[in-house]
Amino acid sequence: MQDRNMPKADFVAAIGLTLFGLAVLVRSFEMPRFESLGVNPYSVPGIVPGLLGVIFMILGLILLLRSVNKKGYKLGLDATAVKAYLLDDSTKRFLISLFLCVVYGIFVLRRLAYPIATGLFVFFFIFIFEFRPRKSMASQKRTVLTALLEAVLVSGGVTLVFRYLFLVDLP
Repeated sequence: MQDRNMPKADFVAAIGLTLFGLAVLVRSFEMPRFESLGVNPYSVPGIVPGLLGVIFMILGLILLLRSVNKKGYKLGLDATAVKAYLLDDSTKRFLISLFLCVVYGIFVLRRLAYPIATGLFVFFFIFIFEFRPRKSMASQKRTVLTALLEAVLVSGGVTLVFRYLFLVDLP
């Protein structure tokens, strides 16, 4: 992205970050508080997500103010600019990443155990972004094996850390 377009990108990103932070904050209030169990209010599950939501909102608002100072709100959108944005490789990579994350979070995690779902997610994420269609499959054997190894290590490692260090069983 060109430097002259950064205030515009910051403006859009700031709105997204602020709304994301607000959504996280609202959802953190909906998490169980375990008041009936007499749990310390500072150890309830929603406190960390709530604080992270507030941080996202604050940083999003700071970014918004900086972009407004640089007139980032003047987006200058027209059909040509939108088409160029949608055809840009970084936009395609972002949309693929977003699609994979949504499929993982909404569909795969609900149907498979966490280690299997996460292993599949990591494998396909790496494979999709590292695989080169114009090269032979034999020449990309290392890419496939690396993706498989990372998928096993990440899903197994995260599962073990949460289970034995944080004492939380993942779904």
